[in-house]
Amino acid sequence: MTGSMLSLQSATGSPIPAVSGTGAPEVIDFGSRLWLSIDNYRLRERFDGLFHGEDMIKFHVRLSGRRSLTFDGFDRLALEDTATAVLLHERDLPKTDHILADHDEVSITVAMNRSRFMEYLDAGNTTVPVALEDVISRYAYSPRLATAVPTPDEIRLAKEILGCRRTGPLRKLFLEAKALEFIHIVLEHLVSPAESRGSSIRLTERDKRRLQQVRERLETSFMEGARIEDLTREFGLNRNKLCTGFRNLFGVSIFDFASGLRMSEARRLLRESSLSVSEVALSVGYSSTGAFSSAFHRFFGHSPSESRGLIL
Repeated sequence: MTGSMLSLQSATGSPIPAVSGTGAPEVIDFGSRLWLSIDNYRLRERFDGLFHGEDMIKFHVRLSGRRSLTFDGFDRLALEDTATAVLLHERDLPKTDHILADHDEVSITVAMNRSRFMEYLDAGNTTVPVALEDVISRYAYSPRLATAVPTPDEIRLAKEILGCRRTGPLRKLFLEAKALEFIHIVLEHLVSPAESRGSSIRLTERDKRRLQQVRERLETSFMEGARIEDLTREFGLNRNKLCTGFRNLFGVSIFDFASGLRMSEARRLLRESSLSVSEVALSVGYSSTGAFSSAFHRFFGHSPSESRGLIL
């Protein structure tokens, strides 16, 4: 189907305001906490959609297109051209999906409720791949993303799903089988003998000095945001050395470090000022009080209003 307006949907079927373009995005709910999103369209205008997490593991392979993800209004993760990605989008975590215009957005996404995913791993006594270990369980309050270059099998499966011409119940049965197969091959892809924590990067003394400067920059200007591409240019470090090196050196990701600074400032304002919760939210960079309250609760384990009554 081709038309002048596209009705996009989230990976779990939630409607998104229509935008101009051509193509046929589709979301299929298989039940039992499993969804498939099939995207094959081209936008005539840039799309920026805000979503709140539903505690999903999302397995994604793209054949073409350009988009990026922004979490909590700060950290931006780019997905361009061909890519395989696994994302954990936790409940209530705000994410903005940026899809650029005039590019063919061709991709599939299999979304599974995290509890169902963990049931699969538990039932099979499956060892979690190193690349997914951080995604699943590292922190309770940050976005997690693992990316890789697509394998031939992943590309083949994506093309089979995108090119499916079956109709009726047989189509849904075929696509569900392919969706589960896709999860399986992505997991196999991410289990690699070459993967070991910290083995892919070596930090020179110069690198360590620059990463220390990154930390100091975040400490003094965390309210300005922490876009990875800006930090790579400012400090002359490539993305891998910046992100992996920062985590190896300081034991925390750049996003989590910046989020911690913002949350600490929010708690200070709640305890030491007369600002309302909504005013504190705006002061630390949140446009939504609800998103701020959810982030604060994830970080400290209690609500912003409860923080006011706690003794330092």
